[in-house]
Amino acid sequence: MSPIDTDALVADLLAMLAIPSPSLHAQQMVVWLAPRLEAAGLEVATTARGDLYAQRQGDSPLRAITAHLDTLGAMVVRQRNDGRLAIRPIGTWNARFASGARVRVHDYDGNFAASGTLLPEKASGHVFNEAVDAQTSSWEHTALRLDLLNVSSQALEALGIGVGSLVSIDSQPVVTETGFINARHLDNKAAIACVLAALRAGADLTGTRLVFSCAEELGVGMNEPLLAGVEEVLNLDIAAQGEGQQVCSDGVTIAFMNSQGPLHPVASRRLVALCQQHAIPFTRDCFPFYYCDGDSASQAGMDLRNALACFGADASHGWERVHCDSLVALTQLVVAWLDDQE
Repeated sequence: MSPIDTDALVADLLAMLAIPSPSLHAQQMVVWLAPRLEAAGLEVATTARGDLYAQRQGDSPLRAITAHLDTLGAMVVRQRNDGRLAIRPIGTWNARFASGARVRVHDYDGNFAASGTLLPEKASGHVFNEAVDAQTSSWEHTALRLDLLNVSSQALEALGIGVGSLVSIDSQPVVTETGFINARHLDNKAAIACVLAALRAGADLTGTRLVFSCAEELGVGMNEPLLAGVEEVLNLDIAAQGEGQQVCSDGVTIAFMNSQGPLHPVASRRLVALCQQHAIPFTRDCFPFYYCDGDSASQAGMDLRNALACFGADASHGWERVHCDSLVALTQLVVAWLDDQE
């Protein structure tokens, strides 16, 4: 197996983390990713919804690899009496992870309009004293403070900011000397970086389609146009560390069950065999509150064998952290899976 270019993998990841892409708003990611896939000799196409897929020209793939483009985010729902904006989340994430987040607010056309910070209603102990500690952590009590002097309704409307404006959450990545990457939105841009690293390492994509959905965080990941003719899917996503879990922090975590039920045994055992054959560190795990791209296709009744391989990360859907060794291991598994045509 060719060595994995870790520096290029991390560089790709950091580039993607700088691109806003909340669910159904991933066009900038498509613009960034498509030419890189074309440079690898792939034919690229998009769906009406905004998903991206790629394969060898003239190929008829029976397999697919999926890693979703979209991330968590928020949307403006009204202006509050204190001049701040009320928001609702895009995707499933807890309001306690929103407090202190730096954000970008987009105008009605999707362009950058203003920066800001998500804060609890009572954000100053000097003003509210112990009430700061007692307030409820919820989206109803979270507000967006814009970095604007004039936050009147008229001023915001002139900037294209109002009900329905997209709020993208800044990733704020930090790479440590010990090999950790701390950032929001590693889910699932880290997996996309692994796919690109596998292509860079010379992985053969014959017989396989790459699929990048734009609505996984909404629970509607892959659909029929993306999977026409496909029988087996390797879902790449984040593994959630925590009490009771068996996540491999420096290798691959192979999930055998998620919230929908068991992943397909044939496809899952194939991943275990490849890890064992190529000495890729791995663990088996089951995720009780978890959804992946392929689940929506299974729920729609498509005839698929779904497998789920993950990079090991802490604090999923919050302040996420992954070690580079885990990303390298997942990339190695992708290369081995692509080379395994049996």
